[in-house]
Amino acid sequence: MDEPDDSHPYSDPPELYAAHLVTCRSYWYDHRRPEAGISLAGILIHIEPPEGSSFPLIIDRICIYFQLWGTVCEYRLRIRLVRVAAADGEEDLEIQLGSDGSPREFPMPTNRPAEIDGINYKNDFAFPIFKVPFAESGVYEFQLWADGIDQPIACERILARE
Repeated sequence: MDEPDDSHPYSDPPELYAAHLVTCRSYWYDHRRPEAGISLAGILIHIEPPEGSSFPLIIDRICIYFQLWGTVCEYRLRIRLVRVAAADGEEDLEIQLGSDGSPREFPMPTNRPAEIDGINYKNDFAFPIFKVPFAESGVYEFQLWADGIDQPIACERILARE
């Protein structure tokens, strides 16, 4: 008989879902009007080097916004950035951007995990990631991952173009 997995507080795999994953230039939250939620500015569909520059390109700051719901729990979240290459008639190929072929990941920059209130309510989150590398033009995918879940919860693609 297998030993129970104590790495997550639930014996069954947790359920975690995302309604949105959006990349943008900035976000803000009005603490005087919490019902207004999080506001986004500069939604990213594509990026390109400034005039007179070329790839490789490092963007100082990109903000990530998402809404989650699911099993009540605290989750450690991270963003993984991969380059997506189309294979002839095959599924897209993910190219890892970290050193030695490892994933390039950006942890949620807080000392506490994200808290999910339940399956019937969406919690929203936003945080910046810094020094985001784009080695060449092409399609890149931001993937939202959580510890204890073995696949991305949400993905968003943007085009890096000359």
